[in-house]
Amino acid sequence: MSLVHPAFKPLLLAASVSLAACGGGSDSTDDDTGNTQSLSGTAAAGAAIVGTVTVKGAQGNTVSTLIEADGSYDVDVSGLTAPYRLRAEGTVGGRSYRLHSYAEAADVGGTVNVTPFTDLIVANAAQQIASAYFDSDSSQALDPAVVDAQEAALQARLQDVLDVLGVGTAIDLLNSSFSADHSGLDAALDLIRIEVDPNTNVATITDLVSNSIISDSILDPEDNSEAFTVSDSEQAAYTGTVSDIQAIANLLDNLTAAFASGLPNSSAIEGLFASNFLNDDVGRSQFLSQITTDPEMTGIQFASVAISDLDETSGTAKVTFNVVFNGATDPVSETWLLARDADLGWQLQGNQRIVELDELSFHCNDYDINDANTAGACGINVQAIDNDFSNNGGAADIPVASAKVELIDQDTQTPEATIYLGTPASGTAGELQVFDEGQGSYTGDWKSFGSGVGQIDPTLFDAGDTIRYTLYFEDLDISDTAAPAIASGATPAAVYSSTVRFAPSTTPKYPQATQTALDAMSNFAPGSNLDISWTVQAGTRIDEVLVQVNDSEGSDVEIWVGDIAPNATSISVASTEFSSLSPAATSYELLVRIYAMDELTGQEYSVDYRSTITVGNTGGGSGSTFTCSYESGWDDTLFGGNGGPINPNSFADYEAVVSACGTAQTFTAADIAGSVFADSGETFSFNDSTGAGTAADPKTGSYDDGQGFTVNFNWWVEENDTQTHNYVVIYADSSTDSNLPAGTWFRETSAVTDISGAPGVSGSVYTFVRYSEGSDYSDTDRASGSDGEIWTATGTLQ
Repeated sequence: MSLVHPAFKPLLLAASVSLAACGGGSDSTDDDTGNTQSLSGTAAAGAAIVGTVTVKGAQGNTVSTLIEADGSYDVDVSGLTAPYRLRAEGTVGGRSYRLHSYAEAADVGGTVNVTPFTDLIVANAAQQIASAYFDSDSSQALDPAVVDAQEAALQARLQDVLDVLGVGTAIDLLNSSFSADHSGLDAALDLIRIEVDPNTNVATITDLVSNSIISDSILDPEDNSEAFTVSDSEQAAYTGTVSDIQAIANLLDNLTAAFASGLPNSSAIEGLFASNFLNDDVGRSQFLSQITTDPEMTGIQFASVAISDLDETSGTAKVTFNVVFNGATDPVSETWLLARDADLGWQLQGNQRIVELDELSFHCNDYDINDANTAGACGINVQAIDNDFSNNGGAADIPVASAKVELIDQDTQTPEATIYLGTPASGTAGELQVFDEGQGSYTGDWKSFGSGVGQIDPTLFDAGDTIRYTLYFEDLDISDTAAPAIASGATPAAVYSSTVRFAPSTTPKYPQATQTALDAMSNFAPGSNLDISWTVQAGTRIDEVLVQVNDSEGSDVEIWVGDIAPNATSISVASTEFSSLSPAATSYELLVRIYAMDELTGQEYSVDYRSTITVGNTGGGSGSTFTCSYESGWDDTLFGGNGGPINPNSFADYEAVVSACGTAQTFTAADIAGSVFADSGETFSFNDSTGAGTAADPKTGSYDDGQGFTVNFNWWVEENDTQTHNYVVIYADSSTDSNLPAGTWFRETSAVTDISGAPGVSGSVYTFVRYSEGSDYSDTDRASGSDGEIWTATGTLQ
C-alpha cells in the first residue's frame, strides 16, 4: 500500500491538472497544415471483419486499431514513414482471415480498403504471398504503377460480375469507399471467394453463384487472361442471390431497430422467427419471452453478418453474426439456420441445438492471486446442458447423458484429441461435465493445458481446425477411469461442429483488482453495496464479474454481472443481492472473480480474490473484535469524489487494532525528528525544527509525491491513554500550507507496530497502523464518533 493516504488523492489530482495546464508535449495527430495523418477505409470479406487493422511503416514500426462494427477503421500514421503495408486480421462468418493492402503517402487522409481483392492485388504486385510481403524485413516499396496495373487487371477479370451488381468500371478496388452492407462492391465480396495456396503461390478465384473458377499465379504478373463471364440468362441468378442475402441481413437490422430504444412486445418481432425456432434448447415462445424481458437486450446490435449455404431451390441458408453489447463487438460469432416462408419470407430458425452448448473456448485463470501459484493455469472450457428433454427427437423425455468433443485436424480430417463429457452420479440429469482421466473424476467445464494424463496439448489447436460435438443418450462408461468411452453401439443423438478461430495463448493477460476493491472485499458486509474496481492489460477489455458468498449458516449467493461497458473500470453490487444470506451468520466466505477478454480473439483471462470475513470485523460499535490486519477500506467515489472510508471506525476501534498487533513501539519526538520515511517514490519528512514536538508546540514536516507535488504539515508525538505506547500525529490545513483550500484539514495518527531492521538505522522498514481523518468525512474531535479510517502502511527509513 502506498504511504500516502487516499485523502491526498484529490490534492494530487488538482496539482496534476495545474501542471498539465503549464504546457508540455502535444499528442496531436495533425501535421503542420492541420490535416489529420491517418489511413482509413473498410476492412471486409463480404461482411465486416471482427478484428484489428495493423499498419506497418517503411521503417518497420507498426500501429494498430480495432475495426468498428460496420467494418470501418481509422489509423493514425503520424509516427510512421510511407509507404505503408496494411493487415486486417480477424474473423468473418466464423472463418479466420488475414488480409492485406498497400498505401502511398498520397493515400494519407483518403480511403484504403483491406479485402480479399486488395490482398490479391498486393500479392501480384509483390510477386509473393501478401502476408509474406507484410512480414518481410525488406523495406523495398511496391512500384505504384505496378500496383495500379494489378488493380486494373483484377477488376477486368471480375467486371462481368461487378456489372451485374451495378459496380461500374470507375470503381477502384483499393481506394473507392464502400459500405459492408451486402450491396455494390460488398455484394461482390459476398459472391466471389479468393483462396491463395502458399505452397503453389496460386490463387483460386471462385464465383459462388455459377461455381466457375479462375486461377492466378502470383509469381506471374502477366497471368491475367482468365475472366468471369455472365450471360444475360444468368444475371437473374446473381440478382436473386444478392436480394436474398440482403433480405436475410435485413432480419437482423429489424431486430436491431426493435431493441434500439427499449424492449419490444413479443408479437412485434414474432414474425422474424420460424415456428420451429430452437436455439440452445430454447423454443420460440420461451426465447421471445427471454429477450423481450431482459434489460440487457436494449441497444443490442449485430456485426459482421455473413450469409452462407444459400440454397435458392430449397429456400434455406445459414447466417453467422457477432453480437454488439454496450458498443463492444463480441469476438465469438453465432451461426443460425434460416428458412424461407412462402408468406413471411426469410425467418430465423436458431442454431437448432437440442442442448445448451457452451462451445470449446480457451481460458486462463489465477485461482487465488494471493497464493504461491501466481501463474495460474490455462486450459479449455466446454460443457453441454440439456434443459428440455422433450425436444430430443425420438428419445423424448430422455436426457442427453454423454458427449464426445473431438478436435479435427483441418488437413488430415482426423481427430487429434478427444474430450469426454458425462453426467456425474451425484449430478443433475442432462448436465454434462468434463471427465479428467488424470483425476478419475468430473471437473465441471474445465480441462487444463499440458502433456500429462487428463490434460490437453495447446499446440494441437490451429485456426481452421474443426471441433465436433457428438451427443449421446447413453451414460459415459468410466469403468476404466484412464480410458473413458461411449457405450458400444450407442447412436448419436445429435452432431454439431464449430471452427477453431485462433490458436490459444498460454501467456496470461490477467486483470487486477484495485486496492480500493481489495479493501471493500476484506470488509464485506451483507447490508452494504459491494464496490469492485479493476484495471485491465493492453489488448483486453472487461467482460464480466462473478461474486459468490457462502455464510456460516449454509446460505449462499452467486451473482454474475455481465452487462458491463467495455471501458468501465468498476461496478457496484447492490446490498439487496445479498438478502438471502442468513442474518445469524457469524462469518462469510467471499469470492470475486474478474474476467477480461482479449479484444481480438475473445480468449478469457480471470483472477480470483478470496476473503474470509468474521462478523464484528466490519467496523464500529461495541462488541466488535479486531485483528491486526483489519482495515476500514477506502472508496474514491465518496464525498463528491474526494473519497472516504467505506466502514468508518472510532478511535477506540483503532486502539483495539493496535493492541491486537501486540506491544507497539515507543519513541519520543527526538527519535522522529530529522527522519525521512519513503515508499514507492513518496516521502514523509519530519523536520528537526523549532518546537517541542507536542500538540501544543508541534514541529513541521512535508509530504512529497516524488512528482513535484508537496504538502507541508505539523507533527507531534503523544502517548496513548494507558501510556503503554506512543503515536506520531501529522496535521495539515491551510495554515500549515497555503496551497490547501480554506476549510480543508487532514489528521493522521500512527502507531509503529513492527520494525524490520534496527530502529533508527537507514534502510529499516517500519510498519504503521494508522487512523486517518479528514474534513470531508470526519468531525474535528478524534476521541468521539466513528468517522475515521484504519489502515496499514510501511515506510523505509532513509
